[in-house]
Amino acid sequence: MEKLERVREALADSDFFGCLTDEEIDRLVAFGTMVEVPAGKLIFQKGDPGDSLAVVVSGRVRIGTVTPEGREAVLNFVDPGQTFGEMAILDGKPRSADATALERSVLFCLKRRDVLAFLEQHPDVALRVIGVLCQRLRRTTEMVEDAGLRAMAPRVARALLRLAADHGRPVPGGVRIELDLSQRELGAYCGLARENVNRQLSLWREAGLVRQDGRRLVLLDRPALEQIAADGR
Repeated sequence: MEKLERVREALADSDFFGCLTDEEIDRLVAFGTMVEVPAGKLIFQKGDPGDSLAVVVSGRVRIGTVTPEGREAVLNFVDPGQTFGEMAILDGKPRSADATALERSVLFCLKRRDVLAFLEQHPDVALRVIGVLCQRLRRTTEMVEDAGLRAMAPRVARALLRLAADHGRPVPGGVRIELDLSQRELGAYCGLARENVNRQLSLWREAGLVRQDGRRLVLLDRPALEQIAADGR
């Protein structure tokens, strides 16, 4: 019962299903299944059949892929209340990226056939799905542009500002990014080698722009980082 209540809460807070009534959420809950995933486990990989989406009830999921050059690229981090695997719901094609549990996670999974039937009855939810997908496409386009057109400092600054907007929490003196990321994972998100990201962060720590809080970063001077992100200095 407690797990089902957590599912209802996650759906009520969901970027897709948050507009539903309690009765509609209960109907949706009846379609899905709960899955517990240990930290580090691959949930699905690029090329797998796209037959479901998942809502993160607890934990966190990393979405990424491997470039043709063999380099890891991190595209997104999915928090509780957020969904992933939505593209498969619309086109039914194979997965376009990998999904891995960053930490022990509980997922609520819905099959494509059930979601499609539900969306036919709730076109307002379908519009939300399209809106969220457009937002994520814009974000991916922005990341591709950063990788191809910007120097190292603005790329790292823009990546940190995105992470702070999505996963930041105010703390004394700044905003802490609530992601337990290794330097390799942060480099994969920035599209840079770990050593380059580490060197840039060291310079910013000395300048008082950021500080390390365990494996979490705290942004101490967002205006300065925004200026770097804007003009590339």
